[in-house]
Amino acid sequence: MGNSGITIHREVLLIEIERRCTVQDCTARNFIGLTKVEALEYNGFECSECEQWNKDLLKQAEVPDSWDDINQETTH
Repeated sequence: MGNSGITIHREVLLIEIERRCTVQDCTARNFIGLTKVEALEYNGFECSECEQWNKDLLKQAEVPDSWDDINQETTH
């Protein structure tokens, strides 16, 4: 008998950041979970309330020191 189950690829959540929406009438709190790969590509988020795009960058203090490749790319 072969395996006929569903395969779900999982990535370990490594950091979670909190951001406020910058839309004046919204300002909702957003909690964003990022894997290391997602953190490398992070440039903003879609608000969970108003669904508007918010440009954003990670701050160096939000990234673990061991992530040298991300620390070199963060500018804030």
